[in-house]
Amino acid sequence: MRKLELVKNGHLVLKDCKKPSFKKGHSLIRLGCVGACSSDIARGFDSGAYFYPLVMGHEAMGYVEKTDAPQLKINDKVVIFPLLPCFKCESCKSKSYQTCDDYNYYGSRRDGAYQEYLLVKNWNLIKLPKKIKDEDAALVEPTAVMVHVKNLIKKIYKNEKEFKNSKGAIIGGGFLSLVLSEILTNVGAFPPDVFDRNDYKIKFGEMHGINIIKSAAIENSKNHSKYDWVVEASGAPISFKNSIDLVKPHGHILWMSNVSGDVNIPAKSISMILRKEVTILGSWNSSYLPKGMSDWKETLSLMKSGISPSKFVTDFVSLEELSIVLKKFSMHKRRKKDFHSVKAMLKF
Repeated sequence: MRKLELVKNGHLVLKDCKKPSFKKGHSLIRLGCVGACSSDIARGFDSGAYFYPLVMGHEAMGYVEKTDAPQLKINDKVVIFPLLPCFKCESCKSKSYQTCDDYNYYGSRRDGAYQEYLLVKNWNLIKLPKKIKDEDAALVEPTAVMVHVKNLIKKIYKNEKEFKNSKGAIIGGGFLSLVLSEILTNVGAFPPDVFDRNDYKIKFGEMHGINIIKSAAIENSKNHSKYDWVVEASGAPISFKNSIDLVKPHGHILWMSNVSGDVNIPAKSISMILRKEVTILGSWNSSYLPKGMSDWKETLSLMKSGISPSKFVTDFVSLEELSIVLKKFSMHKRRKKDFHSVKAMLKF
């Protein structure tokens, strides 16, 4: 088998290796499609990995090659929940696994899915219906992260009507923002305004029916104090200040991005948080339960009903091409070279 290994910061190498040895309580998965997350770009070319060498990739689906899980059989289509909780901390005891104090993670704290086969704990696998196509199946994880954001927004309001009539904004027009907008529209909420600076992303969003606006409009005072809730989804330090400008008095701000640098919020903006009596929320990952309702189960239900996040994927690549595309994303993020893309996906 082959794997794409991060051997040091900025250096990915395609290698031949042996298939993982089977272990009790695990399943050997033949990978099918793997989404390229922006965190992989930061991990591979910027902030660095927890250890080297590392196989990245955590947005993954595949087919069962070998298993001892009673709920699975050979060739079943599965999606991988990448977080491995400790099952001991207070969060885990309350089944809030996404806030585990001592978690492991496929693709960052252990080898992930940028390889042809991966040995996965049975607890982390969900069998998928054939109705969900492979390209969408690989995007269950990031879509569930946006379902989690939607549910945090929904909890703000006393009832369904208030939630659906609320006016929201999303700062950043990347893949996750487009998916969140799609989810909100699908559940009957008022379509949010999405702000981005990149002309390609603006045209791409408009092409898919997203209310997307040039970020420069944030500076227009007419847009200040306009929105009931604002999601910061870009990771750009200036966007945290912008979220404070855009939100109404008594409104809510939700921060969900890994920041690209230290965030210095001006004293005037801090004053506005106080004067507007704004509530700031954080969002991390998504809720997952192998049995029972969770963000993941809701995501699968949305996909069965027709949501297709893979329509926002602009680049489908092979394992040989993946390192080149990740480097292009990194160069674009650092504003050294334009790369007209929204989301890449590895297909085996």
